[in-house]
This record gives sequence, C-alpha cells and structure tokens, in this order.
Amino acid sequence: MRTSTIFFALVSAALATASTPGIAAEAEPRDLKKHETSYGNPDLVTDQGNRFKLNFGSTQGHPNACPGSYICYISKNGAPHNDVSLGNPDDFVDEGNRWRLNYGSPRGHPNACDGHYICYLPK
Repeated sequence: MRTSTIFFALVSAALATASTPGIAAEAEPRDLKKHETSYGNPDLVTDQGNRFKLNFGSTQGHPNACPGSYICYISKNGAPHNDVSLGNPDDFVDEGNRWRLNYGSPRGHPNACDGHYICYLPK
C-alpha cells in the first residue's frame, strides 16, 4: 500500500510539473520566422552566390517569382560565384529563415542534398 501511495505521489508531482505554464514555451525557439512563400516548380535552380536564378520553362513562370518571365532572380546574402546547379526541385519555398527545396525522389540533387526528398538551405 505504501509503495503505491509513493508511486501515485511521484506521478502527480511529475504531471503537475509538466503542466506548469511556460515550460513548453521556453523549449521552443523565439526567433523562428516561418512564412512559406512558394516559388513553384522551376526547371532549374542555380545558386550564383548572391542570388538564386530560377529558370522556368514558360513565360508564365510563377506568380510569386516573376510573372511573364522565363528567368527570375532572387537576391540572397553571399559573395557572387560561378553557377552551381541545384537541379529541378518540385517546389522551391521561402520559409523565412531558410529555403526548402522539395525533390520528387530521394536522389535529390548532388549539389543540394543528395539522398533526400527535401533540402534546406540556410539564409
């Protein structure tokens, strides 16, 4: 009887501690800025260091990128360098603090994230 009383008291204390307001909020990062803005499915994404070059297969492009243009440039931080192909992701998304490239297979793209369906590029 005494063992079950001690066990019950310990479980009650643990539950009370876990439900204390503010504990869960403290564990989450406060500076997460996530606003998903899709740039659609470009035929080719190229990293040029200080910008991404999105090449679309038609002048319709994507409304969040460059309507009416085959090619769209998205500025980013970094020194300019020669083109590095990131391939043809199914979706190129701005998450605020990072870029998310969704690929249609786990092969991804070797210059982005080989072996993954999704690749995250920090800003």
